[in-house]
Amino acid sequence: MARRFPKCQEIAKQIGGRRIDKILREIFSREKEAYRCDERDYNERIEEVQARIDHRHEIIIELEKYGFDPIVDEPLAVLKAAEQDDLAERARLIQMSHISALRATENQGWLRR
Repeated sequence: MARRFPKCQEIAKQIGGRRIDKILREIFSREKEAYRCDERDYNERIEEVQARIDHRHEIIIELEKYGFDPIVDEPLAVLKAAEQDDLAERARLIQMSHISALRATENQGWLRR
């Protein structure tokens, strides 16, 4: 491999082979594993946000039992706004997890060869 491909040469040394198909297979398998790790991280974060949403929602329900009390209205509005922010964050994390899963399977053709 020519000197103008230093990254490919580095991977070739790591895997002990200089064939381009083996190097590309290694590159794609590393990318696939990285995206799988990203997907796991997103899923863990989704679970954390969901737990926070559930906990906050229980508090909101308890505060709503008091009815329309001026002392409770302001904190209740803040909690509801925070709950909406968490729902938006959860939706974004679900989307990112889905994208990571798609990217992990994107180059399956090269890994099967």
